[in-house]
Amino acid sequence: MAQTILDRKIGPIPPSGLGPDGKLRVMTEEEHRQYIESALRRIDEIEQIPNNPGDPPEEEWMRGIDASRLHRPLFKDYY
Repeated sequence: MAQTILDRKIGPIPPSGLGPDGKLRVMTEEEHRQYIESALRRIDEIEQIPNNPGDPPEEEWMRGIDASRLHRPLFKDYY
């Protein structure tokens, strides 16, 4: 199988969430709006990923995760 190299454009590092006093900064309304819009754009991008016909059904991968976490299953009531 041939390897493919992804050519991803990495943007600038986001500013730290901490203020000069080391505490979390309080966002302005504009910063909060931009943050929410960015998150919604990313969710929209994820929704656009097509389902592959070869993908296993949800129950199969849920059981697989729970099989590796016998002490604390995550999806016990979902399948």
